[in-house]
Amino acid sequence: MTPTSQAGFFALQFIIDIVVFFFVLRVALRLSMANPRSPFVQGVATLTNPMCRPLAKFVPYNPRWDFAALLWAFVLQGVYYGLLALMLGKDYAPAGLIVLTLSDLLAAFLNLWFLSIIAEAILSFIRPVQHDPNLSFISDLNRPILTPLRRILPNMGGLDLSPIAALFLLKISEILLVGWLSELGKQLV
Repeated sequence: MTPTSQAGFFALQFIIDIVVFFFVLRVALRLSMANPRSPFVQGVATLTNPMCRPLAKFVPYNPRWDFAALLWAFVLQGVYYGLLALMLGKDYAPAGLIVLTLSDLLAAFLNLWFLSIIAEAILSFIRPVQHDPNLSFISDLNRPILTPLRRILPNMGGLDLSPIAALFLLKISEILLVGWLSELGKQLV
């Protein structure tokens, strides 16, 4: 593979990953019922509304799920694999493309939560994230994952072990679920 084609693959993957990230973030913020008045949540909505609003007229509405953003993330990730097949001159089976796309979307969600939990842990040493209107979206985003773990794990006198447990579970999920889906997709391609 030439350096030019490597640069092309990298640029394509980078652009698609950034755009898909914002749609995944929009879905995750809706799932976690993040404060819609948060400046960050409004910014994500402003960035993604031009593509999501027209599609939202045709997909079912659910207060917890943003199906339009999820569909855009799926389509864009699928387009990436389609373009990759064209660039490599390969013919991919549609079932394999669908499974690989699902694998990448699941990995994007798990990585988003992994990074947001790390961000919340680091920021908790600097300032309380929950009480900062500009950063409260992070704790809103992590609440569905951390709250059940906080109920299960013992109270350690002010030491919260739930982020460590969540990071462990997220990475194990990524290794098992995403790895399994990725292998299945590669077999179907």
